[in-house]
Order: sequence, then C-alpha cells, then structure tokens
Amino acid sequence: MSVANFQGRKTRTQKLLKHKRNEDKIDSQHVDDLMAQLHCGQSSCPHENAWCYIVDGIHLKIIAAHMKTWSMIINDGDTDLDTCPTALAKTLMPSRKSAKNPLREQVSKAASISIDSNSSSSATPTPSQLPPPLPPHPYYSYRDPYHPPTYHHHRERSPRTPIPSRSNIVVSSPIAFEIGDNRDKLTNYFNWLAGVYPAMEKQLQECLLLLKNKGIVYGTLLHISTAVWKEWEVIDGLVIMVRGHTTKWDSERAKGRA
Repeated sequence: MSVANFQGRKTRTQKLLKHKRNEDKIDSQHVDDLMAQLHCGQSSCPHENAWCYIVDGIHLKIIAAHMKTWSMIINDGDTDLDTCPTALAKTLMPSRKSAKNPLREQVSKAASISIDSNSSSSATPTPSQLPPPLPPHPYYSYRDPYHPPTYHHHRERSPRTPIPSRSNIVVSSPIAFEIGDNRDKLTNYFNWLAGVYPAMEKQLQECLLLLKNKGIVYGTLLHISTAVWKEWEVIDGLVIMVRGHTTKWDSERAKGRA
C-alpha cells in the first residue's frame, strides 16, 4: 500500500470517528440532567446510591444506557425530562426483587379484559337477538285415486364435522400469542439473563431495546442469522449468551422458577 493511500484511509477514519463522537455527544446531551433528576438517595431503596424512575411508588432501576436512549427520544421531540418513554419504562427492572413493574401489570390486565370482552361478544345470542319464527303453513292431504303413490328416495345427510374449540387448536408456529403470561416473553427472558449474569446487565438491556426496535419477539429470536447479528453490531459473546440459554429458560419457566 502506498503512503498516499494509507494517509487517505487514515484521514477518512479520523473523519468517521469525529462524526461518531459528535453524534454521541448530541445523543447524550440530556443525560447529565436526567442523572441529577433521577438520583435516588432514599435509604429504604436497595438502589439508593444510583438512579431510579418511580412509578406508583415502585422504584425501577435505570442505568446510563437507559438515560442515553431517553435523551435520544427527547431529541426526537417525543418526550421530555419528566416523562420516561413508555416502551423504555416497561423494560426497567424493580430495585426490589419482590416488586413488579406496574407498567407491565397494566398491559397484562388490559390484554385480559380484551380477551374477556371478545369471549362475551361471541357467546350464544339471546332470544331477543334471534329472528322471529315463520308462521306455520296449512297442511292439505291430496290423494290421486288413479295412480299409485310415487316413491321418493330419502337422501340421508352425513353428520356435520364438529368444529374444534379455539382452546383445543394446537398452534404449529413457535410464536405463541404473547398475551397474559406470554405477553412479554422476550423482556422476561432478558431479565432472567440479567439475574444470571449481573455483570452483563447493561449490555443485555441495550440488546433488548435493539431487538424491540427491530420488531423481534421471543419466538423469532433464534431465527436471527449470524450475519444480521453482525450487521446490528452485537458482540459475539452476547449473541452466544442470548442464543444458548433459551432451552434452559424454557425449562426453568415450566418449573415456575423463572
């Protein structure tokens, strides 16, 4: 490689790095304000020396990566310093293990109400909804004295095939309808991974936000190709961790341990 080509590549690299640093600076311009506003400091909270976003009295842990995402959404004009974006807030973990994120509970209840209303609307109609019966026709008996009665072949109808209820239908796709307990399996899986590997919590939360932004659910997680992971710039160790623990998590979840 000639000196001129080397210098040209070096200059382009420096420009790209400078552009990247400028982008990061713009994306993170609200982080300092958020850190000052969200500092917990409550002695009753296990996360008192860090940052919490409080919803209905529940302390939700928030880290620097979350605040950068929040800052970027503020730049887009979709929120402000006082209101955490809903999609981000739903991924936050409570500071106490015994607590639950109330935003997830609200979505779960809303899904349950929707299912109940759909079930009631498809129930058997009441008598007031049925059409009125047709009036009876008078019966007249006619007998031809000159010709014997004609035999009419009676065609028996085969019994109708019973229609299976929705609860008995087995879905062949690995993607379960994510409602009720299955509503947010991807978030639950990543929260479980963060509990197993607490040192990787920041990287796992960033990866979870990326997958949600790409429209990925738990059922399609293992269908992401290696090339796509590389295109998304997810580190190899994190990809191996996410791919390699689904069977273990499914087993733990079936036993009620996850």
